[in-house]
Amino acid sequence: MRVAIVGTGQLARMLALAGMEMGIRCSFLAEPGEDTSCVDGLGTVIHRLDEWGPEQTLAALGHPEVVTIERESVDVELLRELAQHRPVYPNPDAVATMQHRLLEKNLVAELGLDTAPYRGANNAAEVTAAIEQLGLPVVTKSCRDGYDGRGQQHLRDEAELARFSEELDSGEWLVESRIDFEREVSLIGVRSGNGTMAFYPLTENQHHEGVLVTSMAPAGDIAPDMAQRAIDYLAAIMSELDYVGVIAMECFVAGERLLINELAPRVHNSGHWTLRSEASSQFENHLRAILGMPLGQTQVSGCAGIVNILGDYDLTATLRTLPAQATLMDYNKSAAPRRKLGHVNITGNDPGELSHDLKRVREHLYPAL
Repeated sequence: MRVAIVGTGQLARMLALAGMEMGIRCSFLAEPGEDTSCVDGLGTVIHRLDEWGPEQTLAALGHPEVVTIERESVDVELLRELAQHRPVYPNPDAVATMQHRLLEKNLVAELGLDTAPYRGANNAAEVTAAIEQLGLPVVTKSCRDGYDGRGQQHLRDEAELARFSEELDSGEWLVESRIDFEREVSLIGVRSGNGTMAFYPLTENQHHEGVLVTSMAPAGDIAPDMAQRAIDYLAAIMSELDYVGVIAMECFVAGERLLINELAPRVHNSGHWTLRSEASSQFENHLRAILGMPLGQTQVSGCAGIVNILGDYDLTATLRTLPAQATLMDYNKSAAPRRKLGHVNITGNDPGELSHDLKRVREHLYPAL
């Protein structure tokens, strides 16, 4: 079996590595000039040509049984063209919805699921009008291409609003009330074409400047009814979108409330802990779902976590500091500020010990945090 992946980043790398263990070959479609080092040696890499039609593209990719994506910033029209000749999962309409923050929020609201109060805006005057309705503080987010904290501004007072309005570029913005939350959790779910769903345990995440640094699962001290609420939320979203594959839902915990923050139509950084857990990894389950195979196990009896490696780092020194139950996944990427270059997986049976080990690795990598 062959799967074509649109994109050549670290998520494509980990999908391909999971596929190798399952007897699945992957090929990759890159944009012109896209860095493909993450997938070097893992399968055929094709750079997209404008003059190619969908059939030529699929032929160059080795006539895959199915096409999938490793990021949401893809050309949806390309996906729609490919879908006329091969199954594309997740479906292009679902990807289009999650590419656009306002459309995504509207979906959540229309399903009656809890999220922060929000408004859409296209210019400074509409941002100001939205804030008059919502009240300060707010967070403004560009509707497209916002990830790892990019395209976001926290406006806490009138002075920050005035500065933002002066610098505001034209475009589409989501303006939402800033939530005073205790912690952020995420839920990774997977759905097959026949509607079968499975969910991993809720994961607790810690960020720095909008970038995920550590994740740990299962998230501690989550009431069973809140954990079930998260599953119900994501099940409703997947059903509404006729979603096939792995999807991530990031949420804020604020008292008894669980508020949906963002969705991601792909395997997700906060699910990388599944790579070394007793569960089937999110990458394996994504491939199983899109190929119509039975879904693998998603529940764990122990605990697992990750620490992201951001910017430059000393590979040898890092390996020497890792606890015995830890492994390192290197993405084969060149260093740059805030760039995710790899991650450390740690597993265990005691949440307290795991939390200590994650903290130790994090302090080695980021002593200033």
